Amino acid sequence: MKKPYILLLVFMLIISTLKAQNLTVSGRVISATDKQPIPGVTVVIKGTTKGTVTDINGSYTLETPPGGVLLFSFVGMQKQEVPVNGKRQINIEMEEDKIDLGEVVVMGYNTSSKKLITGSIGLVNEQEIKTIPLRTLDGVLQGKAAGMTINQNSGTPGGQNSIKIRGGSSINASNQPLIVIDGVPAITGTYGQIGYSGQEIDALSDINPNDIEQITILKDASATAIYGARASNGVILITTKKGDLQKTSVNLNTSYGWQTMPGERMLDLMNAEQWNEYKGTDVQGTDTDWMDEILQVAPTSNTELSVSSGNDKTRLFISGSYYNQDGTVKGTSYDRYSGRLNVDHKLRSNLTVGGGITMNYSKNRRVEGDQTLFGPLPNALSIPAIYPVYNEDGSYNEDGPYANPVAIYKETNNVAFTNRNNGNIFLEYKFLNGFTFTTKWGADIYNLREHGYDPVTTRQGAKYNGLCIEGTSYVSNLVSSNVLQYIQTLSEKHNIEVMAGYSFEKYAKRNTYIEAIDFPNENFEYIESAGVIRAASSSSLDRGMNSYFGQLKYNFLYKYIITLTARADGSSKFGENNQYGYFPAASLAWRVSQEPFMKQFTAIKELKIRATIGLTGNDGIPDFSSPGLYEGGFNYGGNSGIAPTQLPNPDLKWETTTQSGLGLDVSVLDSRISLNADVYLNKTKDLLLARPLPPSTGFNSIYANIGNLENRGIELVLNTENIRGDFTWNTSLNFAANRNKITKLYNGQPIADLGRGSNWVMEGEPIGIFMGYHCLGVDPTTGDLVYEDINSDGLITAADLTKTGDPNPDFTAGMTNTFSYKNIDLSVFLQAVYGNDVFNGTRIYLESGTGDDNQTTTMLRRWRQPGDITDVPRAGDGNISSRFIENGSYLRIKNISIGYSLPKTLVKKAGIKSLRVYASGQNLFTKTTYSGMDPEVNYYGNDNIILGTDFFTYPQSRTILVGLNVGF
Repeated sequence: MKKPYILLLVFMLIISTLKAQNLTVSGRVISATDKQPIPGVTVVIKGTTKGTVTDINGSYTLETPPGGVLLFSFVGMQKQEVPVNGKRQINIEMEEDKIDLGEVVVMGYNTSSKKLITGSIGLVNEQEIKTIPLRTLDGVLQGKAAGMTINQNSGTPGGQNSIKIRGGSSINASNQPLIVIDGVPAITGTYGQIGYSGQEIDALSDINPNDIEQITILKDASATAIYGARASNGVILITTKKGDLQKTSVNLNTSYGWQTMPGERMLDLMNAEQWNEYKGTDVQGTDTDWMDEILQVAPTSNTELSVSSGNDKTRLFISGSYYNQDGTVKGTSYDRYSGRLNVDHKLRSNLTVGGGITMNYSKNRRVEGDQTLFGPLPNALSIPAIYPVYNEDGSYNEDGPYANPVAIYKETNNVAFTNRNNGNIFLEYKFLNGFTFTTKWGADIYNLREHGYDPVTTRQGAKYNGLCIEGTSYVSNLVSSNVLQYIQTLSEKHNIEVMAGYSFEKYAKRNTYIEAIDFPNENFEYIESAGVIRAASSSSLDRGMNSYFGQLKYNFLYKYIITLTARADGSSKFGENNQYGYFPAASLAWRVSQEPFMKQFTAIKELKIRATIGLTGNDGIPDFSSPGLYEGGFNYGGNSGIAPTQLPNPDLKWETTTQSGLGLDVSVLDSRISLNADVYLNKTKDLLLARPLPPSTGFNSIYANIGNLENRGIELVLNTENIRGDFTWNTSLNFAANRNKITKLYNGQPIADLGRGSNWVMEGEPIGIFMGYHCLGVDPTTGDLVYEDINSDGLITAADLTKTGDPNPDFTAGMTNTFSYKNIDLSVFLQAVYGNDVFNGTRIYLESGTGDDNQTTTMLRRWRQPGDITDVPRAGDGNISSRFIENGSYLRIKNISIGYSLPKTLVKKAGIKSLRVYASGQNLFTKTTYSGMDPEVNYYGNDNIILGTDFFTYPQSRTILVGLNVGF
């Protein structure tokens, strides 16, 4: 009878044991320093491989024996062992370890502690963005990272700027970096169809810097190879703001300012009296200051409101803004409305979903700019002062050599409307021990509508009895990325991260264009009212890319670090024999400061040596460069027809850059002084060029991979904490020098005479050098210009052309000094460019000595009679020569901001957390010997070859702002 009882007792013991083995423990891990949650903490049952990882809120859940021991470990934190002792909730505060690995940085498809990064990067954080109250992405980035050159081609509101990282890697393909916003490659560049030369609309203008939390600039192959075929020009990763944890904050930022064209940079033009003396005439009439007629003190304003909130499961960030910038040239303005929503939600402890969307609407009013006969600025510079603005009957005076600039800005209507949506959704799933799967789907959709109208009341419009142009552009980029990541620490020494992924993209573009003339009167400006449709067209483009990528990161005791990366890209852009490109990279780092023998050098906190080598690609070549093409429009006998326009090249492939570099990171004196130094050599091969063909083929050329070039350089970033205490002073200095050289062209043949300044591409020289005649001065006997006879044949011919300048700078630099004393803060940002030449094409007309263009007062000291000693000829001969090449070096006070934060005890009474008032100035002073209005110009936008040319180009404005930051 006892056996059943014994069996029952055994059964109950087994059941209780099973229950004990299934104890569920949960909790939260926070930092002992700031009490903030720590995501990514590894929680493992001691003696087993069973464990989990804390989520974004620092929370975890784990099945464990009641008598087990939990091991908590995280990079940069002291490890902890905590007995379970039957408890179902265990909360942990982790102390910082003496191994400081720095801030977490977004790196491609994952993140990395800054001190474990083996590649070369630049970093711009939220605080740095706040100190520059400019509301465009390129504006806040300019001068902030070594090796990244941003050239503001003009002062046009919302206009296109040029961004290069470590020089240009191509001649015909893109030289702009890939820009990725929250994992989605962004649409960049200009898609306008109504030509405004270098003053095109820039798709980057739609990005609101106030929504950005961090910007990472990837510069070498180790950092960029994960993006493969689009990484040769570097990558800019933008991470937008997310919601705060366990609190709600509301922030309001508003500012208002005034813009002017710097008076000291204005050209000194002849007035009516000087013009009459110069021309030897006595034209009666007014003395019109045409520049005063078309310039204005232009207002600019910005208002931004954001809300950030969150709890253990959900984070939310929402923002809205309105930005307005009127141009200093009348008739120009830019208005942008932006909204962003970011949200993520934890469905389970190991499953998170989220997404974000940005919606932008902008309106850009433009006038024709440089390289035109119908632009307010070039015409105001070129029309002599003897002509009045209006006739006696009130109509516009059109007696001058060019169209009346006042009529242009008052009567024409040139406006562009942009609607842009950029968004993504994602799912993150953590499973087993250390595995994370993330899938993200995103889209960037860009819609542009342009409307241009010249009524009969303008010279251009009168020519056609009214002229209207309408253009629409639709561009979309759909993206999906799927990434599996494994993170594990073995034996508390070996730290491993493995990542593998697949992504695909689908790009589409649709354009329509229509041009019409002959309108009833100036009150009718749309196509439906036109008498004649002069031109009409539409086009369609679709292309795709699919990619496989992987990465292995390993470090031993955080001292010896290796990163291996590989990517394979397949693109519809390339020939059927080379549809896939393969881009591997490897990098090493040695944290010397972690070696035992370094303990004696107590002043050195961090010393790291880096080395990298790898391949990256450039797929930014023209679409349909590989297949044989036929085009319509070859009509005959009243019937439609087609004809071949391009020969096929099935072997066409990617432009490939081999990137190699060495780096050094040093931090001393309790990190009060830190230095990052990099040297690099980038060699690009298989440049896409047009290879000439014999006339017998019926074609002039065929695209082929036949060119090589290289970039080599050095970059330095120095950060110092000069003074601590109530008064603080910090300095950040970056310096970069890049040398670009063409090493191979087809049969050594140069690409010659492009643009107003005659830019050339030649073997052994940098891209875009200026070629022309070397001007020796003015012959005092004749007053004519004298040129150097290079080949000594007694004649000045094309054989005497020589290199007259180089638009590429010797070095660039930026320095920011920040000061604070109690509630007062001050930031001063200086930017410098040295060693570049500018071709001042404006002088060809305004110092020509011929024609009817107004002249600068320089012509008052022109040669007049034999024996005169001067550098100004009696009349120019129109030759492109060194006479118009000038030193474009400059040092600019880019920004000064001063602010005062009211005491929190005072503003708290009004229910306000913080309140700061500030004043700011941009482009306050420019030190340069350049005689034009702005040395930082290029009339031809982002062209790879036509560089450094000023041709009546819209200069940047000087801005004074006052603003208010309020936190609730």
